[in-house]
Amino acid sequence: MTIELQLVPRTGALLKGHDNCLEVLVRAIAPPAPGRLAERKPLNLALVIDKSGSMAGRPLAEAKRCARAIVDRMGAGDFVSVVAYDDNVELVWPAQRRNSPRDLHAAIERICEGSRTALHDGWAAGAEQAARHIKQAGTSRVLLLSDGNANEGLTDTTTIARHCAQLSDTGVTTSTYGLGRGFNETLMLEMAKMGGGTGYYGQTAEDLMGPFQQEFDLLQALCARNLLLDLTAAPGVAMRMLNNLRESDGAWCLPDLAHEAEGWAMVELTVPANLMAIAEGAPLSVLSATVRCDDNNGVRHRIGAALTLEALPVTAFAAVAENALVARRSKELRFGDYQIAAAAAAQRRDWQEVDAILATARETARGHEWLTASMMPLERYAAMRDDAAFSKEATYKTANFHRRTMLHSESANFSVSAEASLPSFFQRMVEEGKKPQA
Repeated sequence: MTIELQLVPRTGALLKGHDNCLEVLVRAIAPPAPGRLAERKPLNLALVIDKSGSMAGRPLAEAKRCARAIVDRMGAGDFVSVVAYDDNVELVWPAQRRNSPRDLHAAIERICEGSRTALHDGWAAGAEQAARHIKQAGTSRVLLLSDGNANEGLTDTTTIARHCAQLSDTGVTTSTYGLGRGFNETLMLEMAKMGGGTGYYGQTAEDLMGPFQQEFDLLQALCARNLLLDLTAAPGVAMRMLNNLRESDGAWCLPDLAHEAEGWAMVELTVPANLMAIAEGAPLSVLSATVRCDDNNGVRHRIGAALTLEALPVTAFAAVAENALVARRSKELRFGDYQIAAAAAAQRRDWQEVDAILATARETARGHEWLTASMMPLERYAAMRDDAAFSKEATYKTANFHRRTMLHSESANFSVSAEASLPSFFQRMVEEGKKPQA
């Protein structure tokens, strides 16, 4: 495995005699896929299905349908377990090889709606099942299908998310699939972020199967896992991380990396003028980086890079071109910040503030095709004054911006880019000009 680590400044020089504020893009670039991918290690998936009263009817039916489709997509050598919960936890299918899908389908179908929502207990039971085969599997993950409305047992978002992070550090990650219109996007997204997985949402199994297909294909094409990014600014240089990444053991966590994919983060450096004076015209070292990761055989790798910049006078500095990729990523992150603010304003039903933020976001999106397209549903929900739909749309898009670390070449044989289309049911509602129905 050969990962290339790059440190790319927005401007490839410093302005002499001035304090400099500089954005630097950190890129961990995976190698191309080999002609024939090696036979993968087994997947180890724990499907956790919310059967509480708030999931009664269509949400539970769609969760079970999605779970059956996931089972069908798995191989006979993969490990699978199924947990269902309301205020109690039911072990529907203990962790074992997926060698009897018909029986597993029947077990899932027998899940019936219950009462309250002990989400943490259900998730923890799934985590326990996944942990049973962690050493035999290549990837172990809990897939939580829920509306996220925890009201029994542990309900604190911060604590639940911290438990997801602790589990991720042991090798079992968490992805969340929000179902229905009334789910708790804050909890579901925080669990996915801290758990090292991804958060999705939809109304039907069809809405979620596209994202699951993307995630499943990604899991089969992984070449690096447990990525930790260490960044050290030079003495006297201030550094600020711009992505919303989880920290662990003094480093930032990047998602697992697939062939033909890229993990990235953006930092802002402040380089004071006196450091350039001390350097007396010599190039100035401003940042060093190391990525630690495991390959498919569990071997730990360390890849390093450093950034050194020359200080130039005004005339020469003015001739240095801006890096277009860094500028684009910076614009995406700013757009995501506007969405955070707009979602918070929508939750307060302060639509005047929402409209003002969207106007600023629209200017930021100018010249960026996908950001411009992303404005359409946000503006539609704002016009309808639909705070629930607006909040979910903005919150999930923001999560993609801040964790958008899977960028693929056109030849990649899978697609999990944040630039994927919106969930189909939201697209339909935008096109039809209607509010999603519960």
